[in-house]
Amino acid sequence: MMDRLSNQDIYERIYGAISERKLQPGTKLSEERLATVFHVSRTRIREVLFRLSQELIVDLHPNRGAFIASPTRDDMRDVFQVRQALERGVVVHLCRTSPHPRVPALQAHLELEAQARARGDSQALAKLTGEFHLRLAEATGNRLFADNLRRLVALTGLIITQYGSQDGSVCTDHEHHDLVRAIEQGQPDEAARLMQVHLHHVEDGIKAMKEADADTDFEAIFGLKKPT
Repeated sequence: MMDRLSNQDIYERIYGAISERKLQPGTKLSEERLATVFHVSRTRIREVLFRLSQELIVDLHPNRGAFIASPTRDDMRDVFQVRQALERGVVVHLCRTSPHPRVPALQAHLELEAQARARGDSQALAKLTGEFHLRLAEATGNRLFADNLRRLVALTGLIITQYGSQDGSVCTDHEHHDLVRAIEQGQPDEAARLMQVHLHHVEDGIKAMKEADADTDFEAIFGLKKPT
């Protein structure tokens, strides 16, 4: 069982848990516990945590260990400033090809969001609304758009967890639809305006601070069995 998962697999699971707000800001990531959970060596866990620290998602503290980043309000401002610049560029880029071939896939994603809202599944909705922005970036075919936005979406998830609402998503139900419509109709100025308004709404929706849970069930978060 040892070393069955690759470092990329482990990275994706930890990243996903952060993006989906299953791991709280400030949570200690014990190398020993994670090595046991993933059935790999502590050396490999350390390599993954170092990669996450380079992406500003994990903080490494000498003699204390690794912790899920706890963004400050200044970090929140910086993240949304960068997202504004990047994501307006993404939608303008997509509008240059109209109708864009990825519009049907984006519309299918919107239907998944609607279904999650209808059944009150806040965890699924949080995942899907973050993924929507990634799907836009990936639709450009520009890896730098997608890679940079991936990091920003994870940081946004941490910010929402630390300062935001409890309802799973701060994205309103019509704004994603409006963005896809503008892309479909090839309206770059309107798409850029809608994205600016949307991200302002997301930032404005981030309010009350919460404290991290000190006792984290890593096995449950990553969907793995407890060691016997």
